[in-house]
Amino acid sequence: MTIINIYLINKLSNNNFKINIVDSLIKIKIYIKSKSIFIINSEINKINNVLNTITIIKKINIYFDKAFKNTIINSIITKINNIFYNYTSKYLLNSIKFINIKSENINLMNELEIYKDIVMDPNKNPDTYLKYIKSRIPQNYKLKIYNLNKTNKFPISRAVGAGSQYNSYFIHIYPKKENIKNKSIYLVGKAVTFDSGGLNLKYGDMSDMKIDMIGSAIIVSVLNLLAINKFDKNTNIHLLFSIVENMIDNTATRPGMVFKTMSNKTIEIVNTDAEGRLCMVDCIDYANLYLIKNKNSIIIDISTLTGNATNITTNMSSITTSNKKGIQYINKLINIGDNIGEYVDYLIMREEYYSLLKSTVADIKNINYNIKADCIMAGVFLSTFIVNEIPWIHIDLGGIVYSDNKVVSYGIHLLYEFIKQI
Repeated sequence: MTIINIYLINKLSNNNFKINIVDSLIKIKIYIKSKSIFIINSEINKINNVLNTITIIKKINIYFDKAFKNTIINSIITKINNIFYNYTSKYLLNSIKFINIKSENINLMNELEIYKDIVMDPNKNPDTYLKYIKSRIPQNYKLKIYNLNKTNKFPISRAVGAGSQYNSYFIHIYPKKENIKNKSIYLVGKAVTFDSGGLNLKYGDMSDMKIDMIGSAIIVSVLNLLAINKFDKNTNIHLLFSIVENMIDNTATRPGMVFKTMSNKTIEIVNTDAEGRLCMVDCIDYANLYLIKNKNSIIIDISTLTGNATNITTNMSSITTSNKKGIQYINKLINIGDNIGEYVDYLIMREEYYSLLKSTVADIKNINYNIKADCIMAGVFLSTFIVNEIPWIHIDLGGIVYSDNKVVSYGIHLLYEFIKQI
């Protein structure tokens, strides 16, 4: 796969022109002779003054899939080169190459290529996905694996994977050397390798349910980027997720069943297709009970949790919410999203919402059929398991990560830049 990054750069002057920089992967043979390609949309009279006043305002990812024929890619690149050579300038070429062709950008593009390949694998299952995770552990990190078929420690994730022919796993990735004085960031992702909905079977086309592990793939990619670019030195980063398959069998969890969590709360699983939030309960409980040692911590969860998030944003942004301690980080998250083109919209969780998840047989139920705004209610559900003094941010990607049967890299750059800055 070839990934081309487009940067929109605006010169803050009376001329008010824009330059589109197409920064290509140098490892692709076709780009070896020209490591940087430029499209210039307006006339430039004073090239030498350009770089003093430019500001990157947005970034968009464009994908050329392996399925594209070389003739198509060659045609596109020829058109780009024709535009570039009309405005050629040695000074502009050398200077902008120095700004944008750097190891961090190349690492990001390489990571997106790896990410797409695993997400789009149609035949993956919990066992094969576990092999992928094992191959992605940075050198300074350790991997702890719990086989949920051999332990009762993670009861909610076990309930989700109960109908699968495969084992379910709980994953904890953590630093080999942890400094308790540093900020600790706990990244929680969803790792459902295929989501049929369970006994609350989905209707219609389910071919895209192979991507329901995107949340976990995102945080693994983010960790690798932070580690390779050495942005994790002063931060303790932990990854937590349950690898499960949500399928139908005579052992599958039935709607209405009640399960006790590690924190001794009871959950009525009203709908087995609201499984992502259930798996993340085990992750949050595990962090609260065994990992979090001081208030200098933050929990961030990210996943394709609800289709409702897609509906209310018209598939243009993801949804975020937080507890009161997490609000301090929200403006930064939104601003980063605006700057890189991975938009985030904030939803307030009001106190009145919590009563809507009351159960007659348990402490809480995982869904309310009478409520249409499930993206808010999923956040409300998860927030009840967060320890109040720990900041928590919830990101629901919705369907923005998948378009025209192709995965989009939405979320990786957002979370990477956010963690670098907090």
